[in-house]
Parts: sequence; structure tokens; C-alpha cells
Amino acid sequence: MAKKRRRRIRMQPRFFLIMLAVLGTIIIVLLLVKKVQSDKKELLETTPVPTLTLAPTATPNPALPDDVTITRVDSANPSQYGFSSALKVNGKDTTSFNRSEPLKFGRDMEYSTLPGITTFGGNNYRNSFAYGVVTVSDKRLREQWTKTIGALGNWSGTGWTGQPLIVQWPVETVAVMNVKQSFKDAAAPLTEVIYPAMDGNIYFLDLETGNPTRDPINTGIVQKGTSCIDPRGYPLLFVGQGIPVENEQKNPAAYVRVYSLISGEQIEQFGGFDWFSRRKWQAYDGSPMIANDTLVYGGENGILYTVKLNAQFDAAAGTVSIKPDGLIKTRYEGSGYSRDDKEGARWFGVESSVSAFRNYAYFTDNGGRLQCVDLNTMAIKYVVDVTDESDSSVVIDENYGDNTFYLYSGSQTRTKGDDLPDGFGYSYQRKINGLTGAIVWEKRWICSTGDASASGGIVATPHVGRGQISNLVIYSFSLAALSGGNTAATTADTPDPAATAAAEGAQTSDEVLPQKNAGGSYAIGGRIVAYDKSTGAIIWSIEQSNDYWASPVVVYDAQGKAYLIQCDRGGYVTMYDASNGNMLNSIDIGSRIDSTPAVFNNLLVVGTRGKGGSGKGPQIVCLKIG
Repeated sequence: MAKKRRRRIRMQPRFFLIMLAVLGTIIIVLLLVKKVQSDKKELLETTPVPTLTLAPTATPNPALPDDVTITRVDSANPSQYGFSSALKVNGKDTTSFNRSEPLKFGRDMEYSTLPGITTFGGNNYRNSFAYGVVTVSDKRLREQWTKTIGALGNWSGTGWTGQPLIVQWPVETVAVMNVKQSFKDAAAPLTEVIYPAMDGNIYFLDLETGNPTRDPINTGIVQKGTSCIDPRGYPLLFVGQGIPVENEQKNPAAYVRVYSLISGEQIEQFGGFDWFSRRKWQAYDGSPMIANDTLVYGGENGILYTVKLNAQFDAAAGTVSIKPDGLIKTRYEGSGYSRDDKEGARWFGVESSVSAFRNYAYFTDNGGRLQCVDLNTMAIKYVVDVTDESDSSVVIDENYGDNTFYLYSGSQTRTKGDDLPDGFGYSYQRKINGLTGAIVWEKRWICSTGDASASGGIVATPHVGRGQISNLVIYSFSLAALSGGNTAATTADTPDPAATAAAEGAQTSDEVLPQKNAGGSYAIGGRIVAYDKSTGAIIWSIEQSNDYWASPVVVYDAQGKAYLIQCDRGGYVTMYDASNGNMLNSIDIGSRIDSTPAVFNNLLVVGTRGKGGSGKGPQIVCLKIG
């Protein structure tokens, strides 16, 4: 050691300065690394907010060019169907209109700034009932929590379409809303389930626990459609009335009501009995959407509404308001339509939720027509015959390679087929060019014509696949004629194999046909079909005795693997491999499910009717996807 000291003494002072500088630098770097790691750990622990960039489920880039315009084919000319329209702006009849502030919707992933599901189908393309990605390990559904709800007369639980909203409110908004104090004290984002039900209440629940986040709003009216949250993150809730009530003039009246989610009070409404309508029946089953501060809503009275909201939200002051003006409404006429809902005639009315691509709105109606309307002029651009009543919402799918976007529609079965036994007709599924109205392909399947309480064919909105199933579009049928050609898959996870018989193998041919029974009729039940987007060929199909009103919900993991979750009217929620239709798991939640679920990451929420199934009363149920 002494020798080493003598050698250092003989070294130049400059050497010491260099060594000290190097050592100091190393110490500083080590301290910075430790600080960054500590900060990163704290960030991960305190801000578990899901990403808004969801590669497996987002519409692929690039976007379509700005100059794509409607150039309809001759077969979609409105005059071929006797179509004309009338227009009222701010209460005055007019023959022409140009919106002073142009209305334009963005792409699907641009619709909402709030994490979650803020309208039916998640956005203006109506193409997703799920937010985020799932982590799937053992491919099971497990009950997370349940909430008992009630009835209003004969209307119990939640109905069709009945999809809940699930939104994650930022801390600043939580602080000023009328949520319970414990959620404010947490000083964290709140992921809230908002569920208008048919028992006349709007329920507010914590997604993780099912605990009430605030007191229900008692509206005293039947709400069976899907509501809407202002996608800008404004605490405004828009709720449509599903069943009208008689007004003083003995006419059926229904309203669209607007609630402040700061005070919990109703702050606006419009509707009532609209004398502009060509139909006496008034209701709002569809779900509205919002762009450029403008609400777009289709009524079951056959009117398409838009209204400038002039909405204001000041989080610092804790205030939210709207001052609607510019109420614009358009109605249509068409050959064969009846103003008094005669049997055998076409009916006015929009029960589907209006979809939109930029300034073009798309919707089907009770009369079996699909319309494209320019929202900036309210002019009908084209009309497509979809054969029969259609309550299923139109789903939009961009295709940059084809320089267009496509519409997927499905029809109910209300009309008997000339070549079929009594009580049976055809349900049609179609792919349509959104810019021209040309039908790319169409398929049909035999279904029961149903009755006043049950609809045959398709009432569920299809799912247009992404990720692993980007080549598929999936439809779910009600009261479909069964082919008997599927192999039933039974597992230990299936509570009732007889009631929930899924297909183990894939149907890959269009030659599969329904089988007549000994009486010359057909057995009926639920049917799910996955078509090839390009050709319409059947890739797989499954059948069971319970049928479907709920829309097929597809969730995706981080790699784009797809899982189909389908609720049925026997009370089961079943999980499938969406690429081949193989059943993975099924759970009985107690009674008929007419509503479409919403999913936030790994948690699914849906309501039940409290009728049928294994006999449980009406509930809101949360399941964990695992």
C-alpha cells in the first residue's frame, strides 16, 4: 500500500482532476437513472389510464382521400322508389337548405375524446361495442358483480337495443359531478357505467365494483334504446324515450331528454308528438351521435333530426349547459308507405341508430329501405331496397385499396316468402358500396316471420372484423330456420348443453340449407354466420335453440386475436373463437338478454329482462373476460 502511495505522489496534479471529473460523472449518471426508474414506477402506479391508440381494433391507415363523393348508381336513384323529402328549419317549411357551419364526422377512432363507449356501436361507424384490449388466459367468463333492477308496468329490466355506456371521466370532471364524495376524494379517474333501464331509472355504477356512483335518476318513462354521452367529454347525457305516453290531445308523445351530469337534472328536451311526422307512432329507440356541436338523431316517427347544441362546459366553474338552436328536421315519402301502419304496407320509422361517414348519414327504416342523406343539405343522395323491415344499424367499413367504404346491413323477416311454408320468409344480409349504393353481394336465410312480440331475421347489428378476423363480417339471427348440420360442442363449462349447442366445426359452403321437419316446416333458433367480406362466402356458422337480439360483440387482444361474445334470449353469454366459431365458454346469467353489452378492457356489462331463462329477476350484470 505504501508503495502505491509513493507512486501516486509522483503523478501530475492534472491526473487527479481528470479522475475526479470521471468519478463525479459516474455518480451523477447513477443518481439520474435511479430517479427516472423511481418516477416511472410512480407514474405506472398512479395513472393506469388505457391508451386511446388501439392498433388491433382501429380503422387501418391511411384515411380515404378528402375528395371522395357520392356518385350513385342508377339502381339507387330515389325516384325509382317514389322517394321525396320535406324539410323544416327552425319551425319553417323550406325547399332547400345549406348548413352555414358544415357538419363533418371524423373517422371511427376520432369520434370520442373520452375513453370508453359513448354511443351505440361506440362511434359514428357503429363498429365496436368494446373499448381497449383484452388479456385472455383461460378463456372463461366469470361474474364480477350484479345489480338488481325493477320494472315499470310490463317493461322490466333492460331491452333492445339497451346497450350501456361505459366512460372514464378525468379527475377534473369527477370533482364537479354529483358523484358520491368517496369518488371525489379518491382524486382519480372514474370509470362509470351509465345505464337507462325500462324500469324508469337511469343507473350509475362503478365499473369495477358495481357500487352506485350517484343516485339513480328516476325518469318514470320506458327507456329501451341506447343513450349517448357528449363525446367531447362534456357531462351531458342524451336519452331517448322508447314507449310513448298519451298527451292531452290523446296523441302518443315521446321525447329526447338531456340531463346535466353535474346536477343530475333534466335541462332540455325535444320531441313530443311531432306533427311534421308522417307516422302517428312516436319513439326514439336509436342512439344519437354528435359532431361539430351538432346532435344527429333518427326517430321512429320517420324524421331525421339535427340540432346545434351550443354546449358549454367549464370544469373549473363546475358548469355545463346547452342552448339549442337551428332545429332541422327532414321527413321522407316513398311508394308503398302507409301513414297508419297498415299490415302489408311499408312503415315509416327509423329504429336503427344513424351512422355517418363525414357529412353523409346512413340509416335503414321500418319500410325496408336504406337511405343516404347529405347532412349539410339534408337531401337524399340515394336509396337502396333492403327488402324488409330493418332495425339493425348500418356498419361502415373503410377500404383505402378500393377508394371507397362499404356498408353492411341486415333485414328482419316480416313478409312471407312465396316459395316457403306459412310463417316463413327470408332475411337478407348485404354489402353495399357506400359511395354509389351498388350492392356488392347479398345473402339470404329462411327465418320465421315472428309475431308482435318477437322478430325473425336480423335485429342485431353486425360486426365488421379487424385484426385476426379482418376478412370477416359476423351476423346474428333471430328465429332462424335451423339446418341441423352443425356438430354440438359440449364442455364442462356449459351449464345447459341442450339450450346452448354451439358448432364445433366450421361451415365453409353456401350449400348448407335449413332442414324441414316432419310437418313440412322448420325448427327455429339462433344462428351466427361469419361471411367472407370480399365474396360473401360462409366461413363458419353455428346454431342453437336460443335466438339472438343482442349484437355480436368482438373483443381483441394486443396481437389482434379475436373473441366473439354473444348474449342470447335464453339468458346465456357465450364466448367463441371468432376465427372459427369454436365455443370456449358459456355462463348463465339468469334471464332473457335482449340488450347488447358494452366492454371496457376485460369487463363486460349487460342488462337482462327478468323473464325467461332460468328464472332470475331483472339485473345489470358485469362479467370478467379472462
